[in-house]
Amino acid sequence: MSRFKMECDPMNSHRHKLGKELVCIEYPGVVRNPDRMMASLGGAAELSMAICSEKRRLEVRFRPESMYSKPAFGDRNNTTGLVLKVKTRRKRSQPNEVEIRSLEIGGRVSMVFKFETMCDFQLLPAFRNQTTGVVDCLYDKMVPKGLTTLNPTEGGGDVPYFLPPIMFSRFDTAQLSIFKTKDVLTDLLATGESERARRTKHGIYQSFNLIEPFPTDPNPLAIESLKMRNIRQEVIDSVTKKFEERPIWTKSALKGNLSEDDVRYLLPTFGFYFVNGPWRGTWVRFGYDPRKLFESRYYQLLDFRVRAIGAMHDKVKVKRSQNPVRPCMRSNPVTSNRDASKSNVSRTAPKQRDYAFTMDTLPQMRIIFYQYCDVHVPRIQQMLEKIPTPKTGVVCNEKTGWLPPRFDEQCRDILTEIVLKNFKDKKDDDPSASELETGDETEVTYDEEEDDSEDELRDTKFIGETKQS
Repeated sequence: MSRFKMECDPMNSHRHKLGKELVCIEYPGVVRNPDRMMASLGGAAELSMAICSEKRRLEVRFRPESMYSKPAFGDRNNTTGLVLKVKTRRKRSQPNEVEIRSLEIGGRVSMVFKFETMCDFQLLPAFRNQTTGVVDCLYDKMVPKGLTTLNPTEGGGDVPYFLPPIMFSRFDTAQLSIFKTKDVLTDLLATGESERARRTKHGIYQSFNLIEPFPTDPNPLAIESLKMRNIRQEVIDSVTKKFEERPIWTKSALKGNLSEDDVRYLLPTFGFYFVNGPWRGTWVRFGYDPRKLFESRYYQLLDFRVRAIGAMHDKVKVKRSQNPVRPCMRSNPVTSNRDASKSNVSRTAPKQRDYAFTMDTLPQMRIIFYQYCDVHVPRIQQMLEKIPTPKTGVVCNEKTGWLPPRFDEQCRDILTEIVLKNFKDKKDDDPSASELETGDETEVTYDEEEDDSEDELRDTKFIGETKQS
């Protein structure tokens, strides 16, 4: 082991550059040519962009001249270190003994880029010649250089097809829990640890049609599941009374009227759920057929979207509850931690009246679903009353129900005028209130629950059918 000798010289303290902040890069290779190393990092521009942007990852391409090269990504880490410039002296007779002649501090390091993840799979444009058997690289034939004047439909017939995907693996870290069946995953669980049971309420989810009869009785499993839950009898009586007064409800409207969160467990025993059609996203009481009753037009669903008129769309803040996996690994995924204060909210807390629209409503979401009976706008209610009664034996339309064509578009225009006026009045009364406190850009139906995987799956289907219609 080498032996070092060093003496502190206070006269050289002015040469130390502690105020100079540097960035350390642990390059995944042996650097022999600094120019080629900078080219593999994308040059000074890409390097500066990765350092200045907090969420940007540093990428290195070992073949920067090839457009098919997959980069390896380095993540930034906080550190505390110094960059030292040391001059030493060695004796030929005693090579193990090193004498330090001078030492300078070049700067301090507070950030380091480490390449600790895996590199993506590489696919080279190399093909074996059928005649000679030699593997040739056809990159120059596939990728043109400079400006070409050749007709793209002429020539190039001997070039093989080479269409690699943008990326091969979605993650650059080892994943240990994928492609495991349920039995294997159960065996891997620790002693005393069990897999969470699937949450389901055994509801009947019905597609709208004009021929088949609708169910008249609940699923027996829903009744058995309800017996296992400790739900107060007064809640059951309240839901029963509400369905007698009104045969079709959205879950949010029912919860808003009763201020009870246990309503979601009772709904499968009172009615069936429409996944599409004019009454999509609603629970219909068993025995009630909205296709035969003209009064059921009041219970149809109206989807209202806040439009980008007068900067109204930007005044509703976006609150994203989840971050999808990005196909690009260039940016670090941001972890979304659930607010701990929300877990302390009582399950029987009073609900907001977001299910109803009034003349002074300011929408809290960019996309909201209303039933026409909950739209308390005199003009729209008069339009509903003036719809002529159909003749005996006439059934509703498969898409528009009992409403005439383009009726929903007229209602959306009326609601947009009211919302725009309310935003202007709010700004005049309180100029500092430029935007609302909450909001969500995601399409949310009133029958979704965060902790119910089955409802989320069915509501996703309902959203897709809404877009098509």
